[in-house]
Amino acid sequence: MTILSSISDRLRRAELDVLAAGLGVVLALALFPLRFLSSQIFIVTLPILLGVGSLLYLAAARGRGTTDGLPTLAPSLVRLISAGVFFGLAVMVVLAAVQGERSILFMDVGGVVGALLLGQILLAPDDELRPSVFLAEILVYSFVVRFAALYTAPGYIGIDIWSHTTFVQMILQADSLSAINDIKYYASPLFHLLTAASTHLLDLSLRNALYLSLGVAMPLVPILVYGTARLLVPLRWALAAGALYAMGDQVVRWGIHLIPTSLGLLFFLACLYCLVRITHASERWRDFGLLVLFSTAVILTHQVSSFIMLVLLFAGFVAQVLLRFDFFTEDPDPLSFSGGGSTPVNLAGLVGFNLGLIVFTWSLTPYQGDTFLETVINYLVLNLFNAGFLQGVGGSGGSAGASGAAGSAGQTFLSQLSTYVTEAGFLMLVFAGLLGCLTVLNRSRATQTTYTFVGAIVAMLFVVLGLPLVGIESFVPGRWFAYLYALLAIIGVLGFRHLANRTSLKVVGVILLLFVLVYPNVMIMSNDGAMDSPAFPDQHERLSYTEQELAAIDTYESARSSQRGGELYTDLPYGTVWERTNAYPAEPLPAEDGRPVPQGITAYREYQSQSASYFPNEQDVATNLDPSKTEVCPPTTNYVYANGEVTICSLPGAN
Repeated sequence: MTILSSISDRLRRAELDVLAAGLGVVLALALFPLRFLSSQIFIVTLPILLGVGSLLYLAAARGRGTTDGLPTLAPSLVRLISAGVFFGLAVMVVLAAVQGERSILFMDVGGVVGALLLGQILLAPDDELRPSVFLAEILVYSFVVRFAALYTAPGYIGIDIWSHTTFVQMILQADSLSAINDIKYYASPLFHLLTAASTHLLDLSLRNALYLSLGVAMPLVPILVYGTARLLVPLRWALAAGALYAMGDQVVRWGIHLIPTSLGLLFFLACLYCLVRITHASERWRDFGLLVLFSTAVILTHQVSSFIMLVLLFAGFVAQVLLRFDFFTEDPDPLSFSGGGSTPVNLAGLVGFNLGLIVFTWSLTPYQGDTFLETVINYLVLNLFNAGFLQGVGGSGGSAGASGAAGSAGQTFLSQLSTYVTEAGFLMLVFAGLLGCLTVLNRSRATQTTYTFVGAIVAMLFVVLGLPLVGIESFVPGRWFAYLYALLAIIGVLGFRHLANRTSLKVVGVILLLFVLVYPNVMIMSNDGAMDSPAFPDQHERLSYTEQELAAIDTYESARSSQRGGELYTDLPYGTVWERTNAYPAEPLPAEDGRPVPQGITAYREYQSQSASYFPNEQDVATNLDPSKTEVCPPTTNYVYANGEVTICSLPGAN
């Protein structure tokens, strides 16, 4: 008993943040050899980030005094930069209008504007930190980046949006939700009802109604991140959190690919704000009521979003339990957070309510001939039985779209560069989040709010990075990033603030300078946020379509025979639009010996010969072949449609 008591006393005196940082160094060393088993970007980079971040925090933890923080710019220079930001945003609007797309030049200017905006926030004197001006810059930046994509693309951007707008059209035609009673969104219809209602109330086309309702709301989400961070940290760092989130590629993604995930993200951020108000700023019944309202809205909008929200609330409940023990209490730190109480708030009832509502709605949701709950459980069990270490890792790729399945004999420099550009922003946020998590693990800064953030970040990183390593993707990890970004941005500025006050200017200056110069540029060029116009068109598929490509779908659908026989074969992702709009049953055009094989009815578009489009080979692996028109539609086939960019041909005797 004496030994156990001694160990317990030592643990009580130990600093959890220092222990965690030391464990981080050990874990980084243990994970480092994995780079010799796989060249996947996260396996190569995360051990390095973990080791560097942990060592940096240990160095900062040695000193207990505070420094002068960051240097500041002259007030006149701050105002000049503000004018330059707005001028740059105006240039971006002109470029998008003249060039008809978000071109490389548009992205270059956007990166410079983002760097000026972020640098201005970090270096402005306290007297020049005018929230109205800086928030206006952040919001205008958000609107320009997103609407430049929405209104330069002739059609919708993305894949799933074509299905969801088809569902909305079905609801509008039937004037009833019963039109989708066999679709999984029948029990979670808020997105479709909102879009249908906007179409009626605004008296606009479905596309414009969607853009002017949810499309307008999505650029405003940085306000929720700023408001949440403002409850924890001073103004400068709250503005930095809002700017980091506004520039995030995954955040831009759901601002231009407007589907239930987008609305679910909006409600999730509202839940996060209300939860922090409850656990940190107040315990008013109004805040509880709003949290119940928004969490219910998430459940009635999107299944994956509701599960993510449940993870956040459960992390808050676990933090509540942990903070009941004296082990986590300490005298307040002088660099602790703005306000905030130390008494944990009981979230058990809220977690139980949301869990019950989720199970109830999922039990009513039809999906693949069964209920959504049963299908998800069966799929998860199947994945668990087939799991294997590094099974989900292949090549050097990071997050996967259609190109994620593409295989090649070796990784070219350009493909590696595009992968690192796409993932660099996320890795930088993870680094910032690591510093922030270590900062709040100090017992003098332990609150239910901070431990909720740490628990939710660990759980979400496990889903998006850990489970895919063993081939488990039942939780759709690609949808979690934008939600995770909010937590990383808020907790990350806590880490930056700690470094700014506990380390030398050289150390924190180098780190923040890298963020200012690199983060905005890689985020705006990342494929995840540039689906409409990839910066690396030979490496990533374009998920928007030209007027001729869309015209081919409309024309051929209306002109084809009423007899629905056979399928139309074309590339990925073009075939998804044919399929999801019910224009024509579509299948991927197969390839043999590295060349496409024409089928009964085949659609060729010039894009197939110029940029990234995919065809499944004999091993059912999608490959980018860049075929010529005569390979897809040989002269021996019948040309039944052509409009300059798209040609539809059929083999003799095909329907």
